[in-house]
Amino acid sequence: MATEEQNILHELQDKMVERAENLVRNLKLNKGEGAEKGKTQASKALEVAQSAGSLAVFINWLRYQTGREGSALFWTKPAGQYSLARALTAELNWLQGEVVGKMATSPKPEQQHVTMRAATRFLGYFRRALVGADYLSEITLGKED
Repeated sequence: MATEEQNILHELQDKMVERAENLVRNLKLNKGEGAEKGKTQASKALEVAQSAGSLAVFINWLRYQTGREGSALFWTKPAGQYSLARALTAELNWLQGEVVGKMATSPKPEQQHVTMRAATRFLGYFRRALVGADYLSEITLGKED
């Protein structure tokens, strides 16, 4: 029998993949740029999310990375109308809202745990999309009716 956490993560996974891929599309990367960046900054973001324990801790790290000379170029890159860091934060806020909405009667620590599990998955999907950015428009699924 699936747990509430598993059900929520399963329910959100397709939407997370779609939103992560859209985030990468909005970066308008040059050919090959996604694979290079995906192996560094996105991988580190995924590692930090896995150990952060809360979105506040992760966003603290993201602000730090955005301000660092070596990583600022990546995190301040335009992703639609905002920087990548700001757009990613908006996605994580959306994700937190989804999880909390589905777990409204659960204790806060449980909500936070599932939110971080979902954020980790989202960042994994983001990293995959970043590495495969050159193929996002070439390799597609047909839309379900």
